Amino acid sequence: MSAVPLSPSATPEEIYLSRLMAARLLLPTSVPGIYGRGARFVEVLEGLARSITQLGRTESTHVWECPPILPHTAVEKYSSSLAFPHPRTTPGANLGDLTLAPSACCYVYPTLTGTLATAGCTIDIESWCYRSAASLNPMQMRAFRMREFVYAGTEAQAQGFRESWIVQAQAFLSALGLESEQQTQDETLDIVVPMLSGACPTALLSVNHHQDHFGKLFDIRTPDGASAHTSCVAFGMERIALALLAQHGLQPSKWPQELRTRLHLDSLN
Repeated sequence: MSAVPLSPSATPEEIYLSRLMAARLLLPTSVPGIYGRGARFVEVLEGLARSITQLGRTESTHVWECPPILPHTAVEKYSSSLAFPHPRTTPGANLGDLTLAPSACCYVYPTLTGTLATAGCTIDIESWCYRSAASLNPMQMRAFRMREFVYAGTEAQAQGFRESWIVQAQAFLSALGLESEQQTQDETLDIVVPMLSGACPTALLSVNHHQDHFGKLFDIRTPDGASAHTSCVAFGMERIALALLAQHGLQPSKWPQELRTRLHLDSLN
Protein backbone atom coordinates (compact mmCIF):
# COMPACT_ATOMS: atom_id res chain seq x y z
CA MET A 1 0.00 0.00 0.00
CA SER A 2 1.42 3.38 -1.00
CA ALA A 3 -0.55 5.30 1.63
CA VAL A 4 -3.12 4.77 4.36
CA PRO A 5 -6.55 5.98 3.14
CA LEU A 6 -8.09 7.95 5.98
CA SER A 7 -11.82 8.23 6.45
CA PRO A 8 -13.73 10.36 8.96
CA SER A 9 -13.97 7.22 11.10
CA ALA A 10 -10.22 6.46 11.00
CA THR A 11 -8.89 5.03 14.26
CA PRO A 12 -6.09 6.71 16.25
CA GLU A 13 -3.79 3.89 15.15
CA GLU A 14 -4.57 4.44 11.45
CA ILE A 15 -3.99 8.18 11.79
CA TYR A 16 -0.66 7.53 13.50
CA LEU A 17 0.39 5.12 10.76
CA SER A 18 -0.43 7.74 8.13
CA ARG A 19 1.74 10.29 9.96
CA LEU A 20 4.62 7.83 10.27
CA MET A 21 4.53 7.13 6.54
CA ALA A 22 4.26 10.81 5.63
CA ALA A 23 7.39 11.43 7.70
CA ARG A 24 9.16 8.46 6.02
CA LEU A 25 9.74 6.82 9.37
CA LEU A 26 7.90 3.73 8.13
CA LEU A 27 8.00 2.87 4.45
CA PRO A 28 4.88 1.39 2.82
CA THR A 29 4.57 -1.96 1.06
CA SER A 30 1.58 -3.59 -0.60
CA VAL A 31 0.88 -5.69 2.54
CA PRO A 32 -0.68 -4.30 5.75
CA GLY A 33 1.60 -4.89 8.72
CA ILE A 34 4.79 -5.19 6.64
CA TYR A 35 6.81 -1.97 6.53
CA GLY A 36 10.27 -0.76 5.67
CA ARG A 37 12.12 1.37 8.19
CA GLY A 38 13.35 4.85 7.26
CA ALA A 39 16.73 6.22 8.34
CA ARG A 40 15.48 8.07 11.44
CA PHE A 41 13.50 5.04 12.61
CA VAL A 42 16.58 2.84 12.19
CA GLU A 43 18.70 5.26 14.23
CA VAL A 44 16.17 5.15 17.06
CA LEU A 45 16.18 1.33 16.97
CA GLU A 46 19.98 1.29 17.06
CA GLY A 47 19.99 3.67 20.02
CA LEU A 48 17.49 1.50 21.86
CA ALA A 49 19.60 -1.59 21.20
CA ARG A 50 22.68 0.06 22.72
CA SER A 51 20.72 1.21 25.77
CA ILE A 52 19.23 -2.25 26.34
CA THR A 53 22.70 -3.79 26.08
CA GLN A 54 23.97 -1.45 28.79
CA LEU A 55 20.93 -2.23 30.90
CA GLY A 56 20.98 -6.01 30.82
CA ARG A 57 24.21 -7.52 29.51
CA THR A 58 26.92 -8.69 31.91
CA GLU A 59 30.24 -10.48 31.48
CA SER A 60 28.53 -13.84 31.99
CA THR A 61 25.74 -13.24 29.46
CA HIS A 62 25.79 -15.39 26.33
CA VAL A 63 25.07 -13.25 23.26
CA TRP A 64 23.18 -14.84 20.37
CA GLU A 65 21.66 -13.66 17.14
CA CYS A 66 19.45 -15.99 15.13
CA PRO A 67 17.70 -15.90 11.75
CA PRO A 68 13.91 -15.44 11.64
CA ILE A 69 13.30 -19.02 10.57
CA LEU A 70 13.77 -22.34 12.34
CA PRO A 71 12.65 -25.98 12.16
CA HIS A 72 8.89 -26.43 12.13
CA THR A 73 9.08 -29.14 14.80
CA ALA A 74 10.76 -26.81 17.31
CA VAL A 75 8.14 -24.07 17.00
CA GLU A 76 5.26 -26.55 16.94
CA LYS A 77 6.47 -28.11 20.19
CA TYR A 78 6.91 -24.68 21.76
CA SER A 79 3.61 -23.26 20.49
CA SER A 80 1.33 -26.20 21.17
CA SER A 81 2.59 -26.53 24.71
CA LEU A 82 1.63 -22.92 25.51
CA ALA A 83 -1.38 -22.59 23.18
CA PHE A 84 0.70 -19.92 21.41
CA PRO A 85 -0.53 -18.71 18.00
CA HIS A 86 1.33 -20.78 15.42
CA PRO A 87 2.76 -18.63 12.61
CA ARG A 88 3.49 -21.50 10.22
CA THR A 89 3.26 -19.33 7.11
CA THR A 90 0.79 -17.41 5.00
CA PRO A 91 -1.74 -19.28 2.84
CA GLY A 92 -0.16 -20.71 -0.28
CA ALA A 93 3.46 -20.26 0.85
CA ASN A 94 5.73 -23.25 1.19
CA LEU A 95 8.54 -23.22 3.73
CA GLY A 96 8.98 -26.99 3.77
CA ASP A 97 10.26 -28.07 7.18
CA LEU A 98 10.90 -24.49 8.30
CA THR A 99 8.75 -21.99 10.20
CA LEU A 100 8.86 -18.26 10.77
CA ALA A 101 9.73 -17.59 14.41
CA PRO A 102 6.97 -16.12 16.64
CA SER A 103 9.46 -15.01 19.30
CA ALA A 104 13.22 -14.84 19.81
CA CYS A 105 13.34 -17.24 22.76
CA CYS A 106 12.07 -20.14 20.61
CA TYR A 107 15.71 -20.72 19.68
CA VAL A 108 16.96 -20.87 23.23
CA TYR A 109 15.24 -23.69 25.08
CA PRO A 110 16.06 -26.59 22.72
CA THR A 111 19.75 -25.65 22.86
CA LEU A 112 19.91 -25.79 26.67
CA THR A 113 19.15 -29.52 26.95
CA GLY A 114 21.44 -30.98 29.59
CA THR A 115 22.78 -29.82 32.95
CA LEU A 116 23.23 -26.12 33.69
CA ALA A 117 26.03 -24.51 35.65
CA THR A 118 25.35 -23.72 39.30
CA ALA A 119 24.77 -20.05 38.50
CA GLY A 120 22.34 -20.92 35.71
CA CYS A 121 22.52 -19.41 32.24
CA THR A 122 21.51 -16.04 30.77
CA ILE A 123 21.08 -15.58 27.00
CA ASP A 124 20.85 -12.19 25.27
CA ILE A 125 19.15 -12.87 21.94
CA GLU A 126 17.57 -10.81 19.18
CA SER A 127 15.65 -12.03 16.15
CA TRP A 128 13.11 -10.94 13.59
CA CYS A 129 9.74 -12.44 14.50
CA TYR A 130 6.47 -12.97 12.67
CA ARG A 131 2.79 -12.91 13.60
CA SER A 132 0.06 -13.70 11.10
CA ALA A 133 -2.61 -11.07 11.87
CA ALA A 134 -2.82 -8.24 9.31
CA SER A 135 -3.62 -4.80 10.69
CA LEU A 136 -3.33 -1.08 9.97
CA ASN A 137 -2.28 -0.60 13.60
CA PRO A 138 1.48 0.10 13.42
CA MET A 139 1.89 -1.38 16.91
CA GLN A 140 0.74 -4.75 15.52
CA MET A 141 3.29 -5.41 12.81
CA ARG A 142 3.50 -8.80 11.15
CA ALA A 143 7.32 -8.68 10.99
CA PHE A 144 9.24 -7.08 13.84
CA ARG A 145 12.32 -7.43 16.02
CA MET A 146 12.28 -8.85 19.52
CA ARG A 147 15.17 -8.51 21.97
CA GLU A 148 15.14 -10.89 24.92
CA PHE A 149 17.15 -11.82 27.97
CA VAL A 150 16.36 -15.46 28.80
CA TYR A 151 17.38 -17.13 32.05
CA ALA A 152 17.46 -20.79 33.06
CA GLY A 153 18.31 -22.01 36.56
CA THR A 154 16.68 -23.02 39.83
CA GLU A 155 13.17 -21.92 40.77
CA ALA A 156 14.50 -19.25 43.14
CA GLN A 157 16.99 -17.98 40.58
CA ALA A 158 14.42 -17.76 37.79
CA GLN A 159 11.88 -16.06 40.05
CA GLY A 160 14.53 -13.58 41.20
CA PHE A 161 15.41 -12.84 37.56
CA ARG A 162 11.75 -12.09 36.81
CA GLU A 163 11.19 -9.87 39.84
CA SER A 164 14.36 -7.90 39.14
CA TRP A 165 13.37 -7.29 35.53
CA ILE A 166 9.88 -6.09 36.42
CA VAL A 167 11.51 -3.25 38.34
CA GLN A 168 14.26 -2.63 35.77
CA ALA A 169 11.91 -2.63 32.80
CA GLN A 170 9.56 -0.03 34.22
CA ALA A 171 12.47 2.14 35.34
CA PHE A 172 13.94 1.87 31.83
CA LEU A 173 10.73 3.08 30.21
CA SER A 174 10.34 5.85 32.77
CA ALA A 175 13.85 7.09 31.93
CA LEU A 176 12.71 7.27 28.29
CA GLY A 177 9.78 9.47 29.29
CA LEU A 178 7.23 6.66 28.98
CA GLU A 179 4.93 6.08 31.95
CA SER A 180 3.90 2.44 32.07
CA GLU A 181 1.44 0.14 33.80
CA GLN A 182 1.41 -3.58 34.54
CA GLN A 183 -1.06 -6.08 33.14
CA THR A 184 -0.79 -9.63 34.48
CA GLN A 185 -2.22 -12.85 33.11
CA ASP A 186 -1.08 -16.12 34.68
CA GLU A 187 2.76 -16.03 34.71
CA THR A 188 2.98 -13.37 32.00
CA LEU A 189 3.32 -9.73 32.96
CA ASP A 190 3.00 -7.17 30.19
CA ILE A 191 4.29 -3.65 30.70
CA VAL A 192 1.97 -1.38 28.75
CA VAL A 193 1.98 2.28 27.75
CA PRO A 194 -1.16 4.29 26.85
CA MET A 195 0.60 5.90 23.88
CA LEU A 196 -2.27 7.25 21.71
CA SER A 197 -5.34 9.11 22.89
CA GLY A 198 -8.40 6.93 22.38
CA ALA A 199 -6.38 3.76 21.73
CA CYS A 200 -5.85 0.73 23.93
CA PRO A 201 -2.57 0.65 25.91
CA THR A 202 0.23 -1.08 24.03
CA ALA A 203 2.46 -3.79 25.54
CA LEU A 204 6.08 -2.74 25.01
CA LEU A 205 7.71 -5.42 27.16
CA SER A 206 6.75 -8.67 28.79
CA VAL A 207 8.34 -10.40 31.76
CA ASN A 208 7.61 -14.09 32.15
CA HIS A 209 8.36 -16.97 34.50
CA HIS A 210 7.57 -20.27 32.79
CA GLN A 211 8.09 -22.34 35.95
CA ASP A 212 9.73 -25.68 34.98
CA HIS A 213 7.65 -25.99 31.80
CA PHE A 214 10.53 -25.68 29.33
CA GLY A 215 12.88 -27.47 31.67
CA LYS A 216 10.68 -30.57 31.45
CA LEU A 217 9.81 -30.09 27.77
CA PHE A 218 13.44 -29.81 26.63
CA ASP A 219 15.16 -31.76 29.45
CA ILE A 220 17.03 -28.79 30.94
CA ARG A 221 18.34 -29.67 34.41
CA THR A 222 19.94 -27.94 37.38
CA PRO A 223 23.07 -29.53 38.97
CA ASP A 224 20.93 -31.44 41.49
CA GLY A 225 19.03 -33.11 38.64
CA ALA A 226 15.80 -31.13 38.98
CA SER A 227 14.03 -29.66 35.97
CA ALA A 228 15.22 -26.10 35.43
CA HIS A 229 12.95 -23.09 35.68
CA THR A 230 13.11 -20.40 33.00
CA SER A 231 12.25 -16.72 32.86
CA CYS A 232 12.58 -14.08 30.16
CA VAL A 233 12.15 -10.39 29.50
CA ALA A 234 11.18 -9.43 25.95
CA PHE A 235 11.54 -5.95 24.42
CA GLY A 236 9.36 -5.14 21.42
CA MET A 237 11.90 -2.98 19.61
CA GLU A 238 9.59 -1.35 17.07
CA ARG A 239 6.86 -0.83 19.65
CA ILE A 240 9.21 1.04 21.99
CA ALA A 241 10.42 3.18 19.08
CA LEU A 242 6.81 3.93 18.10
CA ALA A 243 5.95 4.85 21.68
CA LEU A 244 8.91 7.25 21.79
CA LEU A 245 7.84 8.88 18.54
CA ALA A 246 4.26 9.22 19.76
CA GLN A 247 5.38 10.72 23.08
CA HIS A 248 8.23 12.99 21.98
CA GLY A 249 7.41 13.82 18.36
CA LEU A 250 8.33 12.48 14.93
CA GLN A 251 11.68 14.33 14.76
CA PRO A 252 14.18 12.61 17.10
CA SER A 253 16.65 15.46 16.51
CA LYS A 254 14.25 17.65 18.55
CA TRP A 255 13.80 15.24 21.45
CA PRO A 256 14.98 16.33 24.93
CA GLN A 257 18.77 16.30 25.18
CA GLU A 258 18.78 13.89 28.12
CA LEU A 259 16.80 11.35 26.10
CA ARG A 260 18.96 11.82 22.99
CA THR A 261 22.08 11.24 25.10
CA ARG A 262 20.59 8.14 26.74
CA LEU A 263 19.81 6.69 23.28
CA HIS A 264 23.12 7.82 21.76
CA LEU A 265 21.32 9.99 19.20
CA ASP A 266 23.56 13.04 19.35
CA SER A 267 24.66 12.44 15.75
CA LEU A 268 21.10 12.97 14.45
CA ASN A 269 20.52 16.08 12.37
